[in-house]
Amino acid sequence: MSPIDAINTAKTLVATEPDKAKAMLLEILNQHPEYHDGWALLADIHKRLQEHEQQQSALKQYEMIYWFNKQLETAKQQLNNQNPQQAQQIIQQLLQLVPNEYRALETLADIAFKVGDSKAHLAISKHNLENNSQKQAVIENYCQALLTTKQFNELISFYRSSIPSPTLYIESLLAIAHVKLMQFDQASAIYNKLLDANYYPAQCHLRIGNIEKIKGNTELAINHYKQSLQLDNKLGEAYWNLANLKTYVFDNEDISNLEQLTQAAKPHLNSAQFYFSLAKAYEQQGNFSLSFAMLDKANRIQKSLTPYKPSDFYSRCKKHLTEKPVANNNSDDSVQLIFIVSLPRSGSTLVEQILASHPDVDASYELTEINAIARELESKKRSAMPYGLDELSDKDKAHYAARYMNFIAPLRGENKLFIDKQPTNFHHIALIKTLFPNAKILEVTRDKAATAWSLYKHSFSEGHAYSYDFTSLAQYINDYTDLMSHWDTLYAGEIYTVDYQNLVNDFSNTVAELLRHCNLEMHENCINFYNHQRPIMTPSSEQVRQPIYKDALTQWSNYKVHLEPLLKLLK
Repeated sequence: MSPIDAINTAKTLVATEPDKAKAMLLEILNQHPEYHDGWALLADIHKRLQEHEQQQSALKQYEMIYWFNKQLETAKQQLNNQNPQQAQQIIQQLLQLVPNEYRALETLADIAFKVGDSKAHLAISKHNLENNSQKQAVIENYCQALLTTKQFNELISFYRSSIPSPTLYIESLLAIAHVKLMQFDQASAIYNKLLDANYYPAQCHLRIGNIEKIKGNTELAINHYKQSLQLDNKLGEAYWNLANLKTYVFDNEDISNLEQLTQAAKPHLNSAQFYFSLAKAYEQQGNFSLSFAMLDKANRIQKSLTPYKPSDFYSRCKKHLTEKPVANNNSDDSVQLIFIVSLPRSGSTLVEQILASHPDVDASYELTEINAIARELESKKRSAMPYGLDELSDKDKAHYAARYMNFIAPLRGENKLFIDKQPTNFHHIALIKTLFPNAKILEVTRDKAATAWSLYKHSFSEGHAYSYDFTSLAQYINDYTDLMSHWDTLYAGEIYTVDYQNLVNDFSNTVAELLRHCNLEMHENCINFYNHQRPIMTPSSEQVRQPIYKDALTQWSNYKVHLEPLLKLLK
């Protein structure tokens, strides 16, 4: 029985069995003193039993804990309102009053995460565990911290060694860790276990469907998405995942359901996904005007939920990074790192699949470790220089390079070449080249109109808030172009460009040149890349399992009349 349930049960006993209610409350509050409602009820029981001294004591506890809880709530509100400093001040005051109070420590860890200090986030969560190991919420939050800081192996190890009775929530975190380590059989087994326990079954089918999609089992993926919708026909993510399969065609029943859902929908991510999915259905019917109308509604909802906040990072890079930073002189050259960058939806997954088909190359998924290192460095810097590169010692550079290499170690095989395909790493080319001066940078470019259209029609699970509005989308693409031009100047001859149009129109020659640049011999697997069976964890997984086709080059033109305002904004 949860503390709240126990307090409510005690409340029903006050009139008839006050002594029993008191005993129940004393037991609960001894373990969970943070429930101020319990102290108020206990004071009332003492009053009924004419235990005036105990009543006064309980009232004092109620007043102190009520005030503490209100302060804690205020701190959380400040954090939600993007005021982490004010939130931290409140929490530090509370921790001076009640050292190691577990909820205050949880909030302090959340503050660290919000400002991008993943190291502090994990350290505070671990400190909380060391001081409040009996609290289930603390154990769960530590597991969540391990997951959010990408300590996937550590989470699995902690689960096996230190959690004798894991909650179903912890099991769900474990499944995510296995997915991130590309251990899909283990993840599927956990999700099936959660299904047996009836733990969010619609979500479990959704996650199993995603795993089957990653593995290339499209029909199985569709089956699980359908089962998910049978359990919860308002699950927008399931509809969007079907739309995003590219090969799935919505039938009349699907369209009718989506039309009904959009009519009753309120503005939230789920309803936006209804509109994105319906747009795909109308596109399949050739009704491009109606399709665009649905996209317009979807993007308006997304924009209201995740407004875009432009960063000064681009201007800081161009202003302060005018000379190459001093590179790490202890770089590990036993691995040839290949970083693939681009605007999202530009063909980077195709380039990755071609290279990953080569027997001498290892590849993984869209890694975020470079971004995590960048966020940590940005949170610590004292100068205007991006990442504080002018402050990094040789020891610092070696440390962060080793951290990255340790992160990719379980994702690698025996090959020397390893691909890190993360489009948004284009921000961090100076950081990459500082830590790994011998790394190869591949930039994938595509026609701007096609890229912009592909971004606008896509529902991203997180990030990419710029893509939901023509003005911010054009600004992002223009900023990308300017920044890549800056990197090309700073690292002249060190960034190799793969043009998507050339890849489609002159496939063999473009692939041959790409392989030569990567010091790889031509291999037939790279030509027949669509036969290469490997997990692909991006929205383009279906396309790259098919031979090259040219339809994507001009698909945007079906919407040209609607896209004119956007096209005028692009440089």
